[in-house]
Amino acid sequence: MLAAGVMHASWHGLVKSGADQVINLAGMGLVATVCAAVVLPFVPAPPVAVWPVLVASVILHNGYKVCLAWAYKRGDLVQAFPLARGAVPLFATAIGFVALGQVPSFRQLGGIALVSVGILLMSLESSRRAFNAPLFTATAGAGLAVASYSVLDAFGTRLYGDWLGFTAWLIVFDNLTYLGLSRAIRGPALWPNLLRLRVRILASGGLGVASFVVFLWALSRHAVGSVSAVRETSVLFAMLIGALVYHEPLSPWRAVSGILVVAGIVMIAVWK
Repeated sequence: MLAAGVMHASWHGLVKSGADQVINLAGMGLVATVCAAVVLPFVPAPPVAVWPVLVASVILHNGYKVCLAWAYKRGDLVQAFPLARGAVPLFATAIGFVALGQVPSFRQLGGIALVSVGILLMSLESSRRAFNAPLFTATAGAGLAVASYSVLDAFGTRLYGDWLGFTAWLIVFDNLTYLGLSRAIRGPALWPNLLRLRVRILASGGLGVASFVVFLWALSRHAVGSVSAVRETSVLFAMLIGALVYHEPLSPWRAVSGILVVAGIVMIAVWK
């Protein structure tokens, strides 16, 4: 999951640095679709009971991408990414408890809370001077979508009985749907732009699909809240990317926030 966090932050950095996030996300999804399609002949078709879960998950995943593209148009990486990810572990734990009956221990709850507080504090430094309503709306929508599809995908992998099969079918349907949506938004210009950005798209697509496969594998074996919390280490790696690549300042405020995130992860990993 730590490796998945590095890959997750990296593809977000690539998407953010592009001029058109809708096209970047569409191209990234196309790469992921090709990778997942290779697996389809070797996994069983989804059972009838799994199809409603897949459809609902595709809707949530596409909603997340739309909100993410919107957020990155209105804020920088260090501001938008923590806001979008900060409340995900808490949302996912709450939904996982209600929907799946997953009850985290007291210490795990404390760790999840520390991760979320650390990430949200990290975002305050860049957002405290002015309230950006569109940005906050977009990031709130993204965070809620992530928490919801995390729980739904955890349920789907168990219902399907094969985490790899569920992951492959989800990636294909999700990204083909978003590709169609992107074509409707950007028109015929989508295709030449995808070709022009092929290097960035190949890199972000490979990182994205690898990160998501690890995430679904972990969801099939562990509690949603804990997996989601450890995944949010991607915010720490996004801080490093922001500092090293985009030359954003790594202030004491952000350092303290990072320590809270690491402390939360230790609590989740050590205490069951």
